[in-house]
Amino acid sequence: MKKTVMIVDDQMGIRMLLEEVVKAEGHEVMTAENGKDALDKIKQKRPDLMLIDYKLPIMDGPTLLTHLEEQGENIPAIMMSGLVEEATLHTERFEQVKEVFAKPFDVDEAREHINRLLREES
Repeated sequence: MKKTVMIVDDQMGIRMLLEEVVKAEGHEVMTAENGKDALDKIKQKRPDLMLIDYKLPIMDGPTLLTHLEEQGENIPAIMMSGLVEEATLHTERFEQVKEVFAKPFDVDEAREHINRLLREES
């Protein structure tokens, strides 16, 4: 069954790279440049998994997660950051954050984690 993965990152290169990885696995992709954009798109269609950059313009990753939590949306998420320790510290209270990726990340590792989480959540 096709799953939908939302990629929330302000860097177009990272969005495009992850989009290729996810599509190659046969899943649908939604993208957003910031947390506000992501919230608007989630109202249209709820993804099965989210890959969220920790530091984003307008609305950052933790703020996005807080809004989703307040709306009762428990969408599994992977947080991505160049500041892994800081990101881990600021997202450990969120039940929906299943992992924190260090940026830059290994594409094959990312693919494995995404597939595993999609399997676990179905």
